Formats: sequence, C-alpha cells, structure tokens
Amino acid sequence: MRGYDLARLLALATMWSLQYLFMRVAVPELGAWIVAELRVLSAALILLPVAFALRQQVKLLAHPRTFFRVGFTNNVFPFVCFALAAGSLPAGYLSIVNGTVPMWTALFAAWLLKEPLGTRRLLAFALGVAGVAMIVNLGPVALDARVLLAAILALAGAASWGLGGVIVKQHTGEMQAIALAAGSMTYSALLLSPAWVQAPTATWTLVGAGSAIVLGIVCSGLAYLAFFTLVRDIGPSRTLSVTFLIPVLGVLWGWLFLDEEVTASMIIGGVMVLGALRLVLRR
Repeated sequence: MRGYDLARLLALATMWSLQYLFMRVAVPELGAWIVAELRVLSAALILLPVAFALRQQVKLLAHPRTFFRVGFTNNVFPFVCFALAAGSLPAGYLSIVNGTVPMWTALFAAWLLKEPLGTRRLLAFALGVAGVAMIVNLGPVALDARVLLAAILALAGAASWGLGGVIVKQHTGEMQAIALAAGSMTYSALLLSPAWVQAPTATWTLVGAGSAIVLGIVCSGLAYLAFFTLVRDIGPSRTLSVTFLIPVLGVLWGWLFLDEEVTASMIIGGVMVLGALRLVLRR
C-alpha cells in the first residue's frame, strides 16, 4: 500500500472516531434530529464546492433515486440513530458498536451482491454482537430500558452503514466519487430539514452548535472525501480496515476528553469486536 493511501486511512480512522465525542457534546443541548441535520448540511457545504472545483458535476435532478438510496442509508438513518443513542451511551460504547459495520457489510453483500458469506463470517458476526452485548450489559453505565434502546439504535445505525457501503458499491459506476458524496449529502440535508421546525435555537451555546458543525465538516465532509476516494483507489474491503482503529480511538477520546470510565468488560468486549473484524476482513 502506498504511503499516501496509508495516510488517508489513518486520517479517516481519526475523523470517524471523533464523531462520538462531538455527538456527546452536541446532542444533550441541541437534540438528536437537529444535530443530524446540522451534520449533513455542514458536510454538503464542504463537499459541493470541492466537487465543483474538481469539475465533477453533481446532477441533483438527474439521479434522484441514487442520491436518495445512498443518502438515506449512509447519512440520514445512521446519523439519526447514533445521535439518539448518544443521549444515553458513552462515546466509547458508540465507537465499539461502530466496529460491527464490516460484519453488517458482509451480510448485506452476501444478500445483494451474492458474495460468499461462509461459516467464518457468520461466527464473526456472532462474536461481534456478543462483544457489544457484553459491553452494554457489564459496562460502567447501568443497564435499563433507555440504555438498551440506545444500544439497539446504535446497532441499527451500524447496520445501515453496512448496507450503505454495499449500495455505494452498486452505484460507483454512475458518477464520480466526490459527486456521489456531495449529491447524497445534499439530499440528506433536504430529507432532514423538517428538524428546523422544532429547533430550540434560543438555548444553543457556541460549544454545542460548534460541535455539531465540526461534526459535519470534519467527520462527514472531510471524512467522505477520504472514504469515497479510498473505495475507488484501494477497494471497500481494504478501506474498511480503518474500523480496527475506531473502537480503540473512540474509547481513548471518551476517556481523555469526557472523563468516561474504561472498564475490564469494555476492554474484553472491544477485543471480541476486533477479533470478529479480523475474521471478517481476513482473505
């Protein structure tokens, strides 16, 4: 792998691992729906000028079905799910749940792309889900109905990202990578625009609103520049290898900046998820 590709992979892992830190700051103040809307809107305002500068045409009216499918599965549904979950779960929990994305991708690829699944990947999926269950059940946050619902929402968001990766692969031949990212993010902003109706702007602070905007600019806009071009250059499987780092980095940021507790069960559960990822990505 070229040094340039490796640098982009490390940058992508860092940007995606930081998203849960910003969510934990922004969601309690702004609410999940407006955080998701600010995220996609900020990202679209980054991606559209980049696509224009690269002379990649974003024909919003020519490919509505493609932009809707990619936008809903990669942005709207998972962003809302994780934002809702961030109201109850620590950043470390969320980053470890994020580690299940390649397992969901393997399941959806077997269904939609007819890629072989095999016993090894099924075992990996079971191991990964068991790791998440261990963290939720034995971690520092007491398990109750609210926490359980948040964990289910986070897993649903991870599953949507897995499906979204397969859908991106299905549509990569229709247009250039940054144009697809910019168009899908613009559609996402339109789909989430009703969130402004009940946006409590009078109570916003610079820290909360700034966290949501940085979440969009860095963890979606700039991250998508790296993600879509990496999928194009080195393929989806190698690009997804960044998920090995996200649980580790996410737990680190939560401990370092939010004083979140790190327990033995979190470490063991995280290792189980990483082990499952290794099984999924092994050739």
